[in-house]
Amino acid sequence: MLEFLNMATHDSSVDLKGIAAGASETVLTFAQEIIPRIGTQLESLAITGSCLTGDYIPGRSDINSLLVLREITVAMLDKLAYMGKRFGKKHVRAPLIMTQEYIDRSLDVFPIEFLDIKLIHKTIYGKELFVDLAIDKSMLRLQCERDLKAKLIKLRQGYLSCAGNKKDLTLLLFDTFPGFFPLFRAMLYIAGINKALPILKMDVLTDIESSFAVSIDVLREIHSLKASKKVSLSHEQANRLFNEVYRITHEFSLKMDRIS
Repeated sequence: MLEFLNMATHDSSVDLKGIAAGASETVLTFAQEIIPRIGTQLESLAITGSCLTGDYIPGRSDINSLLVLREITVAMLDKLAYMGKRFGKKHVRAPLIMTQEYIDRSLDVFPIEFLDIKLIHKTIYGKELFVDLAIDKSMLRLQCERDLKAKLIKLRQGYLSCAGNKKDLTLLLFDTFPGFFPLFRAMLYIAGINKALPILKMDVLTDIESSFAVSIDVLREIHSLKASKKVSLSHEQANRLFNEVYRITHEFSLKMDRIS
């Protein structure tokens, strides 16, 4: 293993094209360690998320990956588990692990997630398995409706759990924020308004606002706050943001109910 890690920094079998400069070195190190550890059981290693877009912030944004294995066993998970703490410090999240069979059987269950993978992924090693994923719009609409209603319930429960604590309420808003973007891309895909779905967060917000006629300035404000290194909201600010996030979630939920 040490000999492998001491290889030259460029590996022709790992394709880093399109990955943000601030993430490419970490992605390469991750790939160089994980590929020989999995061996012939690895069919595909793909990178997903913001390190493929202009939204990536070095040192702050997470690096997300997806492993497709021929077979998933506890022994295989054990081989990967030891890497978690060390790579976690470099903002590398635990990879999604699945098989081709699992993907085929789950497209109708998780169409939002697979649509986002299809739109925002880079296969850096092995087979390209995600470009031609077939997403059923009827299943996508059902998940959008379900997820919006679930988000409303989580917002209500979260608000009660915060018990007026402005710090906890701020964290609730920040935790809720990222989940809107896969959902919004799915809604735009269902509406069929855009030939090319937006990737950048601000582009997503612009398109969803104009397409569904719902004002979402609150999400732009939260995006700006998340980009700040220091955030300290007053009780009034936190409550105002929460009320607006709850409002737009409810409005989108109603709109999805009306889409056939």
